[in-house]
Amino acid sequence: MLEKILQTDQKILVFLNGFHNSFFDVLMWWMTKIWLWLPILALILWFLWKYYKKKIWLILAFLALSIVFSDQISGFIKDGVARSRPSHNTEINHLLHLHTFKNGDVYKGGKYGFVSSHAANSFSIILLFIYFFKPICKRARWLLMLFPFVFSYTRIYLGIHYLGDILGGALVGICCGFFTLWLYYLSEKNIAISR
Repeated sequence: MLEKILQTDQKILVFLNGFHNSFFDVLMWWMTKIWLWLPILALILWFLWKYYKKKIWLILAFLALSIVFSDQISGFIKDGVARSRPSHNTEINHLLHLHTFKNGDVYKGGKYGFVSSHAANSFSIILLFIYFFKPICKRARWLLMLFPFVFSYTRIYLGIHYLGDILGGALVGICCGFFTLWLYYLSEKNIAISR
């Protein structure tokens, strides 16, 4: 059963990774880098600051906490499961379109890929953004959901994560996001009681 799931995961990756061209090769490489998204994240934080004022520091602390949780847990799982990235898997890496630098080096990512830390971190943080955006703009908060999907898809496009890695990372991120929101709720409750 597990072998069949892994084979299906490989077939899905080869299929999805096959949709490439020179324009998207460059675009996906840049979109997989978090600093490209920083202006959008800064704009989101600006809206949160305008709405929440002094409370923004508490929100920033919980956003950071959520990323720490998701990043550490995804890294722990990655090392524990030790599933090679597709770019390191000699059975299929020759079937993949991998990012090649001008000097001829090929980007393969780290050795292990399950679960994707990109997916875990992006889903974790966006869950908190959606929660905090609810009173600001209900429509915009669902638009925010595009970020983790696009950010995670870049990893498949680059051939360094299976779909299963992304789904596992998304699950870790969502759990970390909900756990962090629960901690935020408890802190808000304690602050209210202490007043």
